[in-house]
Amino acid sequence: MGRRYEDEPVFDSWEKTAPEYLTSPIPRRSYAAQQQLTLELLNLDTFAERLTYLFDHESTYYVLDGEPVTDPDEIARLAADEAPGFRSFVAPATLVARWVQARSGETLTKQALHNFKGGVRANTRPQINDALAEFWRIHHKLLYPNVPAAAFELPRDETDRRAHELMTEFGGLDVNARSIASYLDGAHEADKQQLLKVLERIARTARGTGHGRPS
Repeated sequence: MGRRYEDEPVFDSWEKTAPEYLTSPIPRRSYAAQQQLTLELLNLDTFAERLTYLFDHESTYYVLDGEPVTDPDEIARLAADEAPGFRSFVAPATLVARWVQARSGETLTKQALHNFKGGVRANTRPQINDALAEFWRIHHKLLYPNVPAAAFELPRDETDRRAHELMTEFGGLDVNARSIASYLDGAHEADKQQLLKVLERIARTARGTGHGRPS
């Protein structure tokens, strides 16, 4: 999809944007793709391995006339149409460091990221971990390898699973499946269905605007 160019976007608004409104340039994923990525990361034992995987496999982003495009359907359409001004890039450590620093307020350099990836240095700042997770649109606990894989098991109940799918779709990445199952445990089925209707409306709105969570 798109083409690779060396003249990467500047994104000079990042440092001027309030952190809570800063949006990752990494595209949103389908529910299936999000779950597959979660499994891939859980199969890696260390923070360094998981960070390296994200850099190597999940760092492609797309822009149209210099602005990020994060909706998967729009990306597919623009690629199929070979739209003028539509380009793809792979995020280098410099860009990731800039975004994470703007989002977290914590100083982060390109060299520090290389040290994290190489296992030379451990990251001891949770704000950095959480912002890295937001950049790659994953649950923040996936960058804490001591969190057991059981925390990410999918619900057995179909309604709980659908609620998790919808929340993931519109950007509720920090609510894991186990939490949803716990929240809904004991709730009447009619109440669960009402919740699903609300979540579906939010997801439709997110699809219509092309926006998910501002992260």
